[in-house]
Amino acid sequence: MNTDNFFKNKSIDLFHPEGIELISTILFGLGFNYDNLKSDQARKEGIYFIKNLIDLELIEIYHWGNYHESLKNVKMTNEETIKNIEKVWFVGADVPDFYGMLILKYKDWYVDALKKEGLELTGRDWKSFVTEKIGDLEKWIEENRPKNTNHNTV
Repeated sequence: MNTDNFFKNKSIDLFHPEGIELISTILFGLGFNYDNLKSDQARKEGIYFIKNLIDLELIEIYHWGNYHESLKNVKMTNEETIKNIEKVWFVGADVPDFYGMLILKYKDWYVDALKKEGLELTGRDWKSFVTEKIGDLEKWIEENRPKNTNHNTV
């Protein structure tokens, strides 16, 4: 996987177990703001980030917003999940629109593994925790994530 700047400081806060929820949360974490949140570039970078998190088996769709009834029990490959995200996330979407799209969450394996390393979800600085306890976050994820999973069930 090409993760070039994926694990760099620009987006490291997004790897905190409470660092994602809505698309807007991800976009703000990637450095977008209210002036450029609706841009095609924001959408492209946001989808790229979400795709990588899905490919790493780090996140899942907790709720499909306005599309939840039709998608909630559909078994999808990672590619199908991304295609559905692309369908519901239209260019020009703004913060209120994101509430009707996706709600994301980190998978239990990730949260549980971080807790085993000593992460308390309240109180500790995430960047310090990663530096002191985890080190190379990308390597740690590879070593700790479940192997041979290839479908998301929402």
